[in-house]
Amino acid sequence: MSRIFIGLTPDSEFNQKIIDLKIRQKEHQNKAYKISWVPNNNHHITVNFVGSMEPEQIDEMKELLKGLSESLSDVPIEIDGVSYFPNENGQVIIATINLNKSLQRLYDKVEEVVANVGFGMSLRSYKPHITLGRFKDKNRPFSELVVLDSPIKAFISNLDVYESEIGGGKAKYNLLESYNLK
Repeated sequence: MSRIFIGLTPDSEFNQKIIDLKIRQKEHQNKAYKISWVPNNNHHITVNFVGSMEPEQIDEMKELLKGLSESLSDVPIEIDGVSYFPNENGQVIIATINLNKSLQRLYDKVEEVVANVGFGMSLRSYKPHITLGRFKDKNRPFSELVVLDSPIKAFISNLDVYESEIGGGKAKYNLLESYNLK
């Protein structure tokens, strides 16, 4: 069985803005505490972490997502800050994403697809974000967070299905399918 998630992957221009934001955040960090920064080619906004799926379920989901993607257009994304996840005591540093109507609609539609394949709908509210890094020390100190002068805006035009592999303490993402939303 494969661990599957559905996400939005930034194009190279938007990804560079995320990298620049991460560099700014690194400058604010207390150097005494180690952070495992997300590799620059692994930035994404998770729309739905499905979990373990059988190959047949993946195929069914991909077919449903193909139909869904034909009815959607690119999604405006706005990074509006840097924070901790899931809350101020969290061990993960994230770029927070404004949950606009287009992103909420995409989330709702993907939730329906996932439910149609037999996976329960999420009971949590959707908090879109891009993971920037994780503290290695569970007793991390407070670190100053970057404050944005203005939101970082972009459009994402691909909805992607990934397989997540965890090995050696690192996550590796394998792209299984990509759908153009234009």
